[in-house]
Amino acid sequence: MEIVSKNKKVSLAYTLRDMNGTIIEEVPDNFPFLYMHGCDSIIVGLEEALEGHKKGDHLVINVPYDKGYGAYRKDLIIEVKKDELKNIGEIWIGMELEMYRDEDNLTEFSIPEDPKDIYARDDSQDDPDVYVVREIKEKTVTLDGNHPFAGKDLVFEVTIVDIQEPTITELETGFPDEDTDDSEDDFNESSDDNPEDDHSNFGRHWR
Repeated sequence: MEIVSKNKKVSLAYTLRDMNGTIIEEVPDNFPFLYMHGCDSIIVGLEEALEGHKKGDHLVINVPYDKGYGAYRKDLIIEVKKDELKNIGEIWIGMELEMYRDEDNLTEFSIPEDPKDIYARDDSQDDPDVYVVREIKEKTVTLDGNHPFAGKDLVFEVTIVDIQEPTITELETGFPDEDTDDSEDDFNESSDDNPEDDHSNFGRHWR
């Protein structure tokens, strides 16, 4: 029997709540979240709790913020001049921008090329890759570099939908392939006009 262990490809259905019981995200078992276990692709508290469990197991997992997304940091709230964002075009509250810092310590913002990877972090840098527009003023814009769940204790109600052996590519990259034989038809049925129907991990921010 397959169990959740390092380098296994795991499919999860889940309901994510805050400590007040408010539902933050829901993912059904016919549209599971896929990840590679032990490859640092999900938060520590969740990965530790899933270790050793088997397909079909149903768990309620409390994840404190220090094993989730850390404390909310006020120093990650920055204010930039609108001129620094003129290459972006129209901006709006809640918009996500990716920040680059060059060798001269100059910053530049752009729209993320791959929305599925917007919350990837480069641990070699102090600054996060992604900032969210929080306020638009006359001459400046307030940006927030905290993860949406920073400072929050979380409750995951999780069902392990499937556990599979990874492909060679998945072992090399540490990420599940987007297309598999079992789900090929599902991918083909998705519509570009309905991105929520695409069987990917887009829009799931807790990883």
